[in-house]
Amino acid sequence: MIGAACFFSQAMAGVTAGVLAVLVALIGLPHGAADHRFARPRLEPVLGMAWLPVFLAGYLGVAALVVCGWFVAPAATIVAFFLASAWHFGQEEPRLPVGPRRLRPVFRFARGGLVIWTPLVFHASEVIAILGLAAPAGSGLAIQNATGLLTACSWIMLPFAAVGWTLQALAACGRTGQRRRVLLADNAVVASLVVLFAVASPLVSFLVYFCGWHSSRGLNRLRRELGESWPELARSLAPLTVGAIALVGLAAWLVLGGAGWNGTLIRATFVGLSAVAMPHLLLHGVAHLYEASARRRTQSLQLAPRMTLGSPA
Repeated sequence: MIGAACFFSQAMAGVTAGVLAVLVALIGLPHGAADHRFARPRLEPVLGMAWLPVFLAGYLGVAALVVCGWFVAPAATIVAFFLASAWHFGQEEPRLPVGPRRLRPVFRFARGGLVIWTPLVFHASEVIAILGLAAPAGSGLAIQNATGLLTACSWIMLPFAAVGWTLQALAACGRTGQRRRVLLADNAVVASLVVLFAVASPLVSFLVYFCGWHSSRGLNRLRRELGESWPELARSLAPLTVGAIALVGLAAWLVLGGAGWNGTLIRATFVGLSAVAMPHLLLHGVAHLYEASARRRTQSLQLAPRMTLGSPA
């Protein structure tokens, strides 16, 4: 239904925006509404009972800065949001040991940004039109500058993503059993998504990736970590999800203004999503970096006794 609305009928644009907003609210926002449960075991040992006020103040403060950024510096906000999203999506992908070690972070960044690089190359005019609906009036030049810079970055990152995909395919050829199936299935999903990004409207492709791939996997991973059923997880995430929906709607209606209800929905989706996404990816990004550093320190400590025992007297 969304595909038909985007491809065949401009009159259905309102339906497309409405469905997009509803699915992001039901699947995308709950993914971020789990952040307090992600942050608690990391902050409470350090801050004690103050962890929740500190967490909420920081989270909402970053969100407010992003909303202000759309008015004060829209070009910088667009570029920062897109690049940070690509990095976050890449960090959330499986850590596959393929390619030179120093280039693996680049491959992950390139792969995570495929949902951004591919539409910028194949649907630049549509991306500009969407950003024109999301940004304040008079931001045309800023949007042109931002998309120009991001498109140049896309032409650099797409070859890296292709090389990473090829190395993973070659690695699959040398594996057997479940590892081979995982590598091949992962490559098939990436290839299918790239085709979707290239042929579908950016609204549809981002919706499928964000809700159907990134957010759903994140929620499923959290559910397994917590050992909860889906109803239990939904009940725990409902309060912040509803609160985020209310804040996004209020910002769209009172702050951003509405060029018609359809324009308000699109602005609420993109500006609101960017506002709640930035603190989300900062939280997970810092946690990933800290935990990776902790793993390296642990590995170094484990290797140190072996090196001492194996060294000549």
